[in-house]
Amino acid sequence: MDQLLSPSAPRRAAAAAILTLAALCLPQALATTLARMSVRELAQQSTYIARVRCVTAVTMADMNLVWTVSTFEVAEAWKGTPPPRFTVRLPGGVAAGLRVRVEGAPRFSAGEDLVLFLAEGRGRQMNIVSWAQGTFRIRKNLRTAVELAVQDTAGLQLLDARSGARTEGERRQLSLASLRASVAHALQEAAR
Repeated sequence: MDQLLSPSAPRRAAAAAILTLAALCLPQALATTLARMSVRELAQQSTYIARVRCVTAVTMADMNLVWTVSTFEVAEAWKGTPPPRFTVRLPGGVAAGLRVRVEGAPRFSAGEDLVLFLAEGRGRQMNIVSWAQGTFRIRKNLRTAVELAVQDTAGLQLLDARSGARTEGERRQLSLASLRASVAHALQEAAR
């Protein structure tokens, strides 16, 4: 007994074959792995620590790369004397028809308040120590009016340098006063 194939069966088989081949050809997704750093380690490795406000965040294409350049104004220096206005250039963003997302590279919005752990770059450009780990976004608890510092490493792989164990990042929240006290303590400890 002959079996008849429906007219759409060859198309479905071809589509399945193409999808299978495409899946095999796609590169494996690479996750960003950062060395886990405590506030003490961030503070000691930073040239500057500052409470800042983002003035602008501009995304641009440079050949086949996409970069976001954010400009910040310093509201309060916690370590060192950073320039009153500086930029941070991080990979990723949307420009010239390209969309690039780099895990661990924070994105900023104009008007946003933050505490950044910074290392010197070229000119007025700075680097954020350990990207997402060195970025604390300031939020106000609407019920208590207490300022909070939020560090978001959720979705990132963090590597403990001592044990070699990998752990999942997390969203951590503490009062801004607690963060500032931890930074001050770490800097006093380093000065001994």
